[in-house]
Amino acid sequence: MTGPELFAHQPPPRSDGRLSVTITHLELLAADWTRRGMPPDASITIVRESAPTFTLYRDLYDKVGRPWLWYERRLLSDEALAELLNGSSHELYIARHESELVGYFELDGEEISFFGLTLSYLGRRIGPWLLDRAIERGFARGAPCLILNTNTLDHPRALDTYRKAGFHVVRSETKQLQDPRMLWPEVYRWPPA
Repeated sequence: MTGPELFAHQPPPRSDGRLSVTITHLELLAADWTRRGMPPDASITIVRESAPTFTLYRDLYDKVGRPWLWYERRLLSDEALAELLNGSSHELYIARHESELVGYFELDGEEISFFGLTLSYLGRRIGPWLLDRAIERGFARGAPCLILNTNTLDHPRALDTYRKAGFHVVRSETKQLQDPRMLWPEVYRWPPA
């Protein structure tokens, strides 16, 4: 699934600037983890960014998250974002193929707080492999369980990918959020290209 059909599940912008999103919260116990990731067809390196700058982070967040309408961390000041990124329980891992960004994941305490790939690396079975790396690191840090969430704007197969890895749904909630396509129409173009 590529092109506009990849985003067909995202509703068009509403005139009131609101966006209805269902968020699903999941957790994983080590005993339930099913490793699924096959080695990717490209040589991908994963490097921990031990002192991420907010400039680097915002670039990652935009390149991976913009198609899925991630925007909450755009609202943070430079100081607030730097404090979050340099927190004692925060870790950021960047996946690259040669010098090209493949994706990244973030761990914060027991949470996989962000996880995603750039569009050019979707559909190549890299997602389950990178998720295994995030889970592996999360448990290596000593977490008794890992938590994450996904929502109805994310990749259409995100929830299924997490479930196949062994995550169990804990709860779901529906929220009315600001639509980033209305806040920043020059950044979040509609319809997606």
